[in-house]
Amino acid sequence: MDHTQRTPRQGDRNDRGPRPEPPAARRSGPRRPRGPLAALLAGTLLAALAPAAAPSAAADPAPDATAPPSCTADGWAPTATAIDPEDSHHAYVGNGYLGQRVPPNGTGYAAPGGTTGWPLKTPEYDGSFVSGLYAKGPANLQGRQAIAALPTWTTLDVTTGGPHPDTFSSATARGRISHYRQTLSLRCGFVRTALTWTAADGRVTDLVYDVLADRADAHTAAVRLRMTPHWSGETTVTDTLDGRGARRLRPAGPAPGADGKRPGTVAVGFRTDGTGTAGTVASTLRAGPGTPDARPAPRAAAPRPGATTAEALTAHQALTLPVRRGHTYELTKYVGVDTALTSRAPRTAAETASRRAADSGWAALSARHRAAWQKLWRSDIEVAGQPELQSWIRSAQYGLLASTRAGSANSIGPTGLTSDNYAGEIFWDAETWMYPGLLATHPDLARSVVDYRYRTRDAARANARRLGYRGLFYSWTSGSTGDLWTECHSWDPPHCTTQNHLMGDISLAAWQYYLATKDTAWLKSRGWPVLAGIADFWASRATRNPDGSYSIKDVAGPDEYSNGVDDAVFTNAGAATALRHATRAAALLGEPAPAAWKTVADRLRIPYDGTKKVFEQYAGYKGTTIKQADTVLLMYPLQWPMTRQQAAATLDYYAARTDPDGPAMTDSVHAVDAAALGEPGCVTHTYLQRAIRPFVRGPFAEFSEARGAKAGAGDPHAGRPAQDFLTGKGGFLQVFTHGLTGLRLDEDRVHLDPMLPPQLAAGVTLRGLHWQGRTFDVALGAHQTTVRLTAGPALPLATPEGDKLVSRGVPAVLKTRRPDLAATTDVARCATATATSEEPGLYAGSAVDGNATTAWVPDAADGTLTVDLGRTVTVGRITPHWTATRPASYVVQVSQDGRHWTGTGYAGRSPARYVRIVVHGATRPGPGGKPAPRPGLTELEVTRAP
Repeated sequence: MDHTQRTPRQGDRNDRGPRPEPPAARRSGPRRPRGPLAALLAGTLLAALAPAAAPSAAADPAPDATAPPSCTADGWAPTATAIDPEDSHHAYVGNGYLGQRVPPNGTGYAAPGGTTGWPLKTPEYDGSFVSGLYAKGPANLQGRQAIAALPTWTTLDVTTGGPHPDTFSSATARGRISHYRQTLSLRCGFVRTALTWTAADGRVTDLVYDVLADRADAHTAAVRLRMTPHWSGETTVTDTLDGRGARRLRPAGPAPGADGKRPGTVAVGFRTDGTGTAGTVASTLRAGPGTPDARPAPRAAAPRPGATTAEALTAHQALTLPVRRGHTYELTKYVGVDTALTSRAPRTAAETASRRAADSGWAALSARHRAAWQKLWRSDIEVAGQPELQSWIRSAQYGLLASTRAGSANSIGPTGLTSDNYAGEIFWDAETWMYPGLLATHPDLARSVVDYRYRTRDAARANARRLGYRGLFYSWTSGSTGDLWTECHSWDPPHCTTQNHLMGDISLAAWQYYLATKDTAWLKSRGWPVLAGIADFWASRATRNPDGSYSIKDVAGPDEYSNGVDDAVFTNAGAATALRHATRAAALLGEPAPAAWKTVADRLRIPYDGTKKVFEQYAGYKGTTIKQADTVLLMYPLQWPMTRQQAAATLDYYAARTDPDGPAMTDSVHAVDAAALGEPGCVTHTYLQRAIRPFVRGPFAEFSEARGAKAGAGDPHAGRPAQDFLTGKGGFLQVFTHGLTGLRLDEDRVHLDPMLPPQLAAGVTLRGLHWQGRTFDVALGAHQTTVRLTAGPALPLATPEGDKLVSRGVPAVLKTRRPDLAATTDVARCATATATSEEPGLYAGSAVDGNATTAWVPDAADGTLTVDLGRTVTVGRITPHWTATRPASYVVQVSQDGRHWTGTGYAGRSPARYVRIVVHGATRPGPGGKPAPRPGLTELEVTRAP
């Protein structure tokens, strides 16, 4: 057995906006007049993000060929039609600077219950977050940083007047809400909530809330309320900045409330705990068209002495107006947010932003916002004939876009601006899982990830020096500055000091940015300091062995179930790659490269098992369960030189040993690796399904970090899975940007090697890919792929068919690889399979994908798998292949019509189109009272009769 492989040398190898959707049917009872808003609602989300039309203009405008695409077209507008109190995966808005969860009632602060996961483990809530705004964490974090949360800014409560007033708010019971519909427009970046509210005294009001974080102006947001009372009288609308949503803030500056010189605007000033960053949230409340008689309501008193922090971070203002039955009234709050991170006078800046937005008005603000989102969607992924998969893709893209912004100085946490899961800090997730897809589609957004590491390099240098190394040592988790001791959370186990592969991940991302942009000025000013600093770290971190090789000892790879190991293969390979990329950058820039960089890179130990022909996860690895993708990352994104046999064996070996309850991103890299290998069958699609289906939650297709209630069964720190888990979304998108296309970047060309599994043979199109000033589309068809240049100079391609040059009007046509069409005697391979039940991630198709590593497992002791062979064939042998858990018994049957089944007691010849296998597992509990393991079918092999 070969325990070590020396490091190979490089080169080896139209909605003009959303229109509220109204009640589909009214409650029983007396009919009441349908006002303008009710008529508007009946338009089913076809009008614009624009002021409510006057009654005479309530009808839909005539179609306009030049109108912008619909904000709510099919595939673009996931919708909830009921409030589920058990579902905390609430919709959210974000513009890359400011994010806000929107509760089911469409307005205000909500805490859905439950607790978040590691490290905070605090009650869940619908929070508002600013990119890069960190504070000292709570006591259980021992003072280490966590992202701060702002006062909730979405509140616009409605109170009925008269002797028995009642108020609609985020706390209004769902029993008083009917005709409910909440829509998230992915294309236009807003949340709309339309409902009918019945007050305690029986008065009924239609309410429509629109919430957005302005994509065109990072420091502004808006909430529009349109209300149609089915009664006459007086109502009050209260605008609140709600301190209950604040976390890790303390009041600062003038008492919350209004500036008497500028009526209609209230503000809350704050400072972050510990870090002391000042900031302000301001809100300006304006009555809209058709609401001329609104007057300021008596102002709430300033916070009393001894008020709670939440009360001291709260401000209110209100407008009272007379209302008439069936008429529609519009009010909008315009929010401004700024902090000392981006302004020398954040209070003035926030109030100015709020009033500027208000002076602009809803129509102009929403039009600019919508146009900014439309520009982002010029890069898109389209999957023909797969509406569910398409919706998941769009949700994944939206999540990343809502949490990134061009010109930002901050990176992306595992849940972006959607929650404080993982304390909102920055992990390797940003560089490895979220960044590559962004780099391919939005390099201007991706740049913030690598620029964050440049910004925090001073702390990284101080970290390395304090640990006894040269160069840059980045904190495993980091916040405002990157200081290891005040920002990193995992000291037992000591991931803060052992997860050294992060340095390789950061270096790779920096080099990839150069490959994608060829921005030499950036490379010299920002990329080189990071690349060289990390190379210096690795040269000082490696130790020389007696045989002249080098080792990196006492580390943890991405598999967090192992810690304190030597020569972790992904760590060592990443170190060698970082050293080589730094050497190449030095040559490009005319900088000196220390000889030690090449020496260490060429002599680092790369553990390899020559008998199994797999790379060992670390020296002495014994095949134990791993938490998440680790060694498989050698193939992608690292592109480590290896033979096809080594790659296939390594993928199968580690995929079979990965904890199915681990984090959501692992199977995405399995899918990318499988797509590159192209082994006969369709296992790429199996891994694609496993990368998404177990993790999608709620009507808005958000991502959970794990398929179950805990992210990693063997992780003592794992708690409730994070959501919305952008790490998983980023990995999932890479299956399309880098897996199906085979996209890889070089200094002077783009590599493409397209493939499709049969389940996607209707086609996949990637629009708006970017490389070095070019923009291009890749349309993958069942048998050929077309590459079209849409902007920029000619695009050089490297393909399996040779080098090609794509220019405007002259596309390249490539062969689409189809591993499922490889010759086989198994007529069931890649056929359609269904099952009575499936464990999450262990789906029916796994039993016919041609790969024995994957398996179908029923979600019960008994289960039935049915395979449609596509046509009637003369079946010869039917052979089930089992996992380690075999069934207690099973029956195989065949059918010509899928309704009438017979056994297989024939003499090896039977015409059939359908084959099914019924399995019976153990019913007695396993050791310790745990459920007995369920039988698993790795492959159902069906051969024709001779």
